[in-house]
Amino acid sequence: VDLQIRSVSYSFEGLDDLGQPVPQNDKLFFFNPKLSINYQFNSSNQIYFFSGIANKEPSRDDYTESTSTSRPLHESLYDFEAGYRFKNAKLRAGVNYYLMLYDNQLVLTGKLNDVGNYTRVNIGSSFREGIETEVTWMPFNQLQLNTNVTLSRNKIKNFKEYIDDYDNGGQLIRVYSETDISFSPAVSGYLGAVYKPLKSLEIALSNKYVGKQFLDNTSDSNRSLDPYYLTDFRLSWKWNPGFVKEISLSAMVNNVFDHQYESNGYTFSYLYSGELTTENYYYPQAGRNYMIGLNVLF
Repeated sequence: VDLQIRSVSYSFEGLDDLGQPVPQNDKLFFFNPKLSINYQFNSSNQIYFFSGIANKEPSRDDYTESTSTSRPLHESLYDFEAGYRFKNAKLRAGVNYYLMLYDNQLVLTGKLNDVGNYTRVNIGSSFREGIETEVTWMPFNQLQLNTNVTLSRNKIKNFKEYIDDYDNGGQLIRVYSETDISFSPAVSGYLGAVYKPLKSLEIALSNKYVGKQFLDNTSDSNRSLDPYYLTDFRLSWKWNPGFVKEISLSAMVNNVFDHQYESNGYTFSYLYSGELTTENYYYPQAGRNYMIGLNVLF
């Protein structure tokens, strides 16, 4: 059992609807209790349960780009998890179920506040629910295999999108139900292998998969990031020359198969000349790239 009481105080300037500085003061009081229960059947088998409450204050921009009238409330998270772990000399495995209920989660909706800025606003109810699995297996001492998979549902129960209306002024409102939380893939996973043919030599291969993600909270496939799969390779060598404690040299090839992908981006829509336009912007990531590292430990 962990009981955490946290008090947060802010004092700085925001802006009014004319863009003039306005002093702001805010005080928040958080109570963040946590409860964990573990039961060990034997040296190999364990089950556990965890629950907790976490509260988080708005960011600095949420304050400075608003006034006390449009200032958002803090977020609250109610977390419940339960799982099973197994381990022996060669195998470690686990499965974890989690349910995270949000109250007043802060998200971007496109809505303008009273000073004309796009800021985060509180939404009524949202949640994340999923299953995480992980396995580590050592078929023999020199080889270790690792894998994990996460399957999840990340939903906003009711969501309002605000779209700038340049024809008539103001903003259009679209209402959605049971939409996906942005940048929250439903499937992600990892598969890796580490081989040590010598005590000082290590060869590692890792593979990562990230499923489809949405750029906003509307679940519109035209505003999304495609799934991507990456493979990285690493070779490292360590030795102890005597005049220093340790020297390690590593060579890495990232994105071995030169996959073209984007891991982030943003989107916005507007009505102009009777036509609704959506613009998407993406942050492309590096293709195949190489890195050499040298570390000296004294």
